[in-house]
Amino acid sequence: MPTIIVGSIVAIMFIAIIVNEIKKKKSGKGGCNCGGNCGACGINCPSKQNK
Repeated sequence: MPTIIVGSIVAIMFIAIIVNEIKKKKSGKGGCNCGGNCGACGINCPSKQNK
């Protein structure tokens, strides 16, 4: 029984992280690791392409 509970908690956390990343990507806040300042980095960020 404890294994099922721990597994469920891990699955819920994993799903929450994925949903959060999808929401960030749709709002234009995710997708690259330049700290939100895509103009100052050399990474080809999706938000850089939209500007």
